Amino acid sequence: MMTGPMTVLLDQADSSRMDDDGGAPTRLRTAAVGARPGLAAGSGRLSLAVALGRKSFDGAWWPQSWRLASELPALVAALSDAGETVGRMSVNGDIWTDIPRRFTTATGPSVRVSWFRTLDPHTVTLSGGYGPRLVLLVIPPQTAPEPAQEVLRMAADGRLVGPAGQILRTAGITFPPE
Repeated sequence: MMTGPMTVLLDQADSSRMDDDGGAPTRLRTAAVGARPGLAAGSGRLSLAVALGRKSFDGAWWPQSWRLASELPALVAALSDAGETVGRMSVNGDIWTDIPRRFTTATGPSVRVSWFRTLDPHTVTLSGGYGPRLVLLVIPPQTAPEPAQEVLRMAADGRLVGPAGQILRTAGITFPPE
């Protein structure tokens, strides 16, 4: 086997991550994923940090239910709108219901879905394309709007660091024992 220098082409997002000084994000990346009753129309259900792959979580997602087959189309569409390609998703199989093995999108690649009992129930991981693997904090669907919006803001600011349960409890979000 021959080894030698390897050239890697960087896209604009990778390039900007290398130039980042680690300061506060200069722009907010959010995407609308449906509207929850009681919130203004067009409210965001997904929030991504500007610099991905740097902290414990790359963003936060507030699904409307624990039925993954119902939630997946809006999530994949929102991530696509934010410039992220999703080809694979991993979830906790004990908390999510109606988990499809594969989800076919209208415009992008199909998404292969895997579930694990060892994955944190309040975390989903997504990968695909050439970007970094995304780790999203999942805000329980029954969460009141105010604390959920606070966690979404924290995600956009890149302030989601630590265990998922601790972040949710700190924001005042309670959830039943898993």
